[in-house]
Amino acid sequence: LPDWCAQNYKTPEDVPGKTYWGRGYIQLTWHYNYIDASKGLYGDDRLANSPEQVAKDEDTAWAVSFWFWRDRVRSDPGVQAGNFGASINKINGGLECRGSAQDKAKKRYTMYKAVLPIFAPGETPKEAGCYN
Repeated sequence: LPDWCAQNYKTPEDVPGKTYWGRGYIQLTWHYNYIDASKGLYGDDRLANSPEQVAKDEDTAWAVSFWFWRDRVRSDPGVQAGNFGASINKINGGLECRGSAQDKAKKRYTMYKAVLPIFAPGETPKEAGCYN
């Protein structure tokens, strides 16, 4: 998988010898996200120079995931309205909402519907914001 990812998540901006495929609990991908997360969390580019930190260090994995949610996902009006599809769209919309992997987004929503009553009894799941 890392070899496939290294070929498919490649940009001219990458640090030579480094790959920027999904790491962390919200699978941070692409060089620009590693740069932005690093600057947002540490004020420097350490994660772009050493992206493997996100996979190897538990605190970094959580920090990057919280950063991504706060800076890239949470402020979306659809997410604020509780639309589960809107969160998928902000996290992986290019592949799962507008691309060839809409079945994955639908599966995520099915799992969400199954666990929502445990975490928020009485809450009605809202699917909108991704493939619909």
